[in-house]
Amino acid sequence: MWPKVIEKRRQQYTEAQYLSDWQIHSAHLTAGAIDKLYIGFSGGPIFVPMPTGSGKTTGAIWGIIELLEKHPSSRLCFLTPYIEAVEDIYKKVCKYLGPEIVGRYHSLVLEDKSSALQKQVVILTHQFLSYNPADLLADRDLFIVDEALYATGEATLKLSDIAKAREWAEANNVMAEEFVQLYDYANSLDRKLRKSGNKHVAGEKPESSDWVVNIATNLNLSDHSQTISDYSVLSAMVRFCEALLAGMVFVSKTTTHDDTYNPTFSAAVFGIPNIEKTIVLSATGGLLYSIAGPFKQDSGSRDYWLPPKYANMTLTQLIGPTLPSTYSHWNNDNTKQKVVEYLDWLLQQIPETNLYLTFPKSIVDKSLRGYFNQPERGDLEYPYVTTKYDKQINVSHHAVSIGTNKFKDCDAVLYLWDNHLPSSVAIQRFHILSDAPVTDDSLEDANKSRLLGNYERIRDAQYLDNMMQHIGRGNVRNIDAHQNVGQMTAYVLARKPDLFTRLAAQYRGSQLSELQYTNKDIQAGLSRLGQILDYLLKHGKGREVSTTEIEGVLGFSIRRYADDLEENFELMCLGYEYRRGGKGRGKSAAFVYKLQN
Repeated sequence: MWPKVIEKRRQQYTEAQYLSDWQIHSAHLTAGAIDKLYIGFSGGPIFVPMPTGSGKTTGAIWGIIELLEKHPSSRLCFLTPYIEAVEDIYKKVCKYLGPEIVGRYHSLVLEDKSSALQKQVVILTHQFLSYNPADLLADRDLFIVDEALYATGEATLKLSDIAKAREWAEANNVMAEEFVQLYDYANSLDRKLRKSGNKHVAGEKPESSDWVVNIATNLNLSDHSQTISDYSVLSAMVRFCEALLAGMVFVSKTTTHDDTYNPTFSAAVFGIPNIEKTIVLSATGGLLYSIAGPFKQDSGSRDYWLPPKYANMTLTQLIGPTLPSTYSHWNNDNTKQKVVEYLDWLLQQIPETNLYLTFPKSIVDKSLRGYFNQPERGDLEYPYVTTKYDKQINVSHHAVSIGTNKFKDCDAVLYLWDNHLPSSVAIQRFHILSDAPVTDDSLEDANKSRLLGNYERIRDAQYLDNMMQHIGRGNVRNIDAHQNVGQMTAYVLARKPDLFTRLAAQYRGSQLSELQYTNKDIQAGLSRLGQILDYLLKHGKGREVSTTEIEGVLGFSIRRYADDLEENFELMCLGYEYRRGGKGRGKSAAFVYKLQN
C-alpha cells in the first residue's frame, strides 16, 4: 500500500476517517480505474473485482468527483441494482458536486426523469435499462455499473404476452400493423422450434424488418401511458425488437406445471450504449466477466491490490437430505416435512446466535411460512426477523437485492440450496456479456441433454456469484486495517456438492469443515471430478500435484477424465491447469498451479 496516497485521501474526504488504510487503498485504485478508462489509458469494458466491504463504491464516488474536476464537461452515469444505493450514492456525490450537477431517477423518486437526465452525473437503478430505450443515455461519456450487470437488458415473454400487446396496439391504433407482424413472427419462431426438435432455436432477423425498427426506435410508451394497463409487457416488446435487430433473440421449449407446452421467448441486449466506456464493480472476483469477453480486469486491481485474508472465516459444507431435483416438486407434504425437519436440526446444531438465513424464494414461501410463524398467504416482506432456539434469524431469499450493510454483525450466514436458473437465463446472460449474437450454431451446447461449454460455465458462475453475494452480507464484510475479514461461519448446502469446492477456492485461506445430517437419507456425495477438485483444494497448497499422488488416495484412474479436466473451469477457480502426460522422464500427468501464492 502507498502511505502518502492514503494520507492524502484522508485529507481530501471526510468519510475516509471511517475507513482502514486497506479500504482507502482499494478505493483509490477504483477511482484510478475510472480516470484511466475515461482518458483512454486503458481500453474498456473493464471490471474491478473486490469483495463487499473493500471500498469500491466509495472509490467510484471519488472517481466521479475527480473526473469532473479534471474534465468539467464530462457526462457520467452510475447504475446500481437497488433504490437504497441510488439514494446513498446521490447524497454522497451531491455533497461535493451539488444537486445542480447530480440527478437521480428510480420508481419512487419525484424528480422528473427528463430533468434528471439533463444533469452531468445521473444515478439510476438497473431497472431503468429495462423500461427505457438505450439512446436516452447515448450522451454519456462513461458508465459505472455496480453489481448485477448480468441482470440488465433482458426480456422474457410468452405468446400470450405478445398477443396482449397486439390487442393493445389494435385497440388504440398504435403501430397496429407492426404489432400484428410481431405476433406473426413469434408464431413462425414457435413453428421453427417445434419442427427442429431442439430445446432452443435462434430468432433470425426477418427479411422485412421495418416493423422491428419502428417498434424498437419509434415507439415512445410514455406518450400512451393512459391506455397502458401492463407497462412491463409493452416495454418488453420494445426490448425484444431491439434485441432482434442485434441478433439476440431465441425461443425455448418449456412446459407448465400440468405439462402443457408453453414456449418462452427470450431477448437480451447489453442496454448500455457505450460498452467501451463501461467499468463494472464486481464483489465476486469477476467470475462472470472473466468467462465472457470482452471484459478485462483493470490493471490497478490486478497488479497493485491486496486481497483480504480469510483466516477468520470458516466455510462449512452441509450434507442435507435427499429431495426432488426441481423446486417445483417441493410443495408436497412429504418434502415440506423433510425441509422443516432438516432446518430445525441444523439450527439446533450451529453455535452462532445472530444468523442471516437465505433460501430459494419458492422454498421459503411454500415450505417454511408456518415454521417461521408467518402468514400462510399473501406477499411477505424480505428479509424479516424471527427467533428460534434463542437465535436471532434474519430470513431472506436468494433473489433479494444485495449489497446492504444491515447484516454486517451476523456471525453466521446459512445459504441453503442453490438459486435455480433455467437454461434460458444462462444463455441470455452469456450473450449479454460476450456481446455475441445468438445463432443456431452457437446454441449447440444448449441443446444437449444438459448445458455445456460457456453456457454451463456462466450458469455455474452465477450460482457461485449468488452464494458469494449473500455470504458477503455477514460479518465477513468487516475487513480491518490488516486485511483480515470479520469472524464468521458460512454454512452452505448446494444441490450440486461440487459447487462447494469451487466456492472454497474463492476464499483462499479460510477454514474448511463439514456438517452432515444425522438422517440416513442424505444427498449424494461428490462426483469423481468433484473428488479430484476436493483433493486439490485441501491438499494442493499451491504446488504441482501429480496424478499418481491423487490416484493413490482416491483409488481410481484419472486418465479417463482427461478430456473433462482440460480447460476445466472448476480447475481454473482453484488456480490449477491439467497437464497431460507424455513420453519421457518428467512428463507424467499433473495438475500445475498457475496462481501466485
